[in-house]
Amino acid sequence: MEGGDDATDCNSSESEKADDTALDGGWGWMVVFGAFMINVITDGCSYSFGVLFTHLLEYFHADRSSTAWVGSVFNAAPLLFGPVASIIAKRFGFRKATIAGALIAASGMIMSVFVNSLGALGLTYGCVAGFGISLPYLASSVVVMMYFKKRRSLATGLAECGAGVGTLIFAPLLQFLISEYGWRGALLVMSAIVSHVVLCGALFRPIPNCSKREQCISVYSQHNKENSISEQLSVIQLDTENKSVCESVVETNHLRIASQSTENLNIGKRHITAECNSLLSGSMPSLTKVARIDFSDSKQTFHDQSESKCKQRIYRIVDLTVLHEWRFVIFLISNFILYLWYDVPYVFTVDRALEIGESESRGALIVSSTGIIHTVGNIVFGFLGDLKKVNRSILYCVSMWMTGLGLALVPLSQDYLSFIAFDGIYGFFVAASEALSCVLVADVLGISKLSDGYGILMFLQGIANLVGPPFAGWLYDTSGSYDNTFLAAGGSIIFLGMLYATVPVYAKIRNNLLNAK
Repeated sequence: MEGGDDATDCNSSESEKADDTALDGGWGWMVVFGAFMINVITDGCSYSFGVLFTHLLEYFHADRSSTAWVGSVFNAAPLLFGPVASIIAKRFGFRKATIAGALIAASGMIMSVFVNSLGALGLTYGCVAGFGISLPYLASSVVVMMYFKKRRSLATGLAECGAGVGTLIFAPLLQFLISEYGWRGALLVMSAIVSHVVLCGALFRPIPNCSKREQCISVYSQHNKENSISEQLSVIQLDTENKSVCESVVETNHLRIASQSTENLNIGKRHITAECNSLLSGSMPSLTKVARIDFSDSKQTFHDQSESKCKQRIYRIVDLTVLHEWRFVIFLISNFILYLWYDVPYVFTVDRALEIGESESRGALIVSSTGIIHTVGNIVFGFLGDLKKVNRSILYCVSMWMTGLGLALVPLSQDYLSFIAFDGIYGFFVAASEALSCVLVADVLGISKLSDGYGILMFLQGIANLVGPPFAGWLYDTSGSYDNTFLAAGGSIIFLGMLYATVPVYAKIRNNLLNAK
């Protein structure tokens, strides 16, 4: 199997095998730093759109609902393309996927400098740049999970802190760039900043234990028809640091490729036992070569059956069996509701600040303050999520109730300080979603299906993100006030907390019944 430098994990059918490769430290902290910086840049761009929003309103003379579509597409695209990002990450590895995504996102922002309509801006800034961001966005969430087991929630929380730091930095930065160079010049500078994600992706190097196993399958493919193959040819790659020795054995009637983790493909009298590629590894060109080896009378059978089965298993798009788990489905529904309103404070805070008589710069500071509090929340919930005595599902539910309460209180704010206070409640408790989402998915599905589950989760979040801000803008256009927007957002998020509460309640009842027996 050939995975290259990007083969940062090996496949396993069970979570425990994947967890065995977790480092829980060392270079893992550099991976956390890379993921942190990716979130600083990508989420900083997303959450600071509210600053750009007011200038686009003025420049294009459009209503709020139409203008909100640009930011909606940009925020939704990284999530909508989640399954695609998952496929690319599986095929090429997280390092290459992240680097390519950074270049695509930067290119989309450069193209946005030259557009003259909201529709074109939605295509270049929203779709192209958004698609590029989807690749490092997925990587920054999942790759950290692969490097940590015992400190998984903390590592994830620290990486997700980048969202808050990015909001803190990018909102005033974007305001400054627009005032100095206009919104077009600001996007050009932002494209240069986004290109630095390339360096972050370079930090996602292979996990040492796996990079050795990824390179351990070797097959002698030259078949000499004049000379019979010896009774048994063994090619053994010794690993002095890792006792798992990989062996390729070629026999007259039996071909076996053996490795530590295997998947059986029975083909007539010949058997292939192959380690299939995982969500962090690269492609499997070696299996393609194996499938084309001519072993006299069974060449056609070997070629057809092995290649078709390998393609079905290795290149499947998404493992939809994860939807058979009802707890995961409930989590999907709750996340859809959350992300329907998730961007409301970031997109409309500056505009509402103007509505209550505050300046645009103060509106940007409110967004930045929310980012600071959000950063603290990520650290707190990352720490709490790793405590053995803390039930992560209950922690998530309570946090969502408080998140909704903060948004529902925003209409009561009529000055700068009260606005910061209520937005701060939102910013702190909504961090639980970012710090715990990946971990909760892994708790339910296992680490081996995390990429598939998280890809589906991102897709639904993207749909919600796509329709949420325009709908919120429509509520303003019809009522002339943001009060209904924030009240609807708060009430919906409180409801989703109640919905997901069925998961820990069910678990508690089930445990009580089992203990009673």
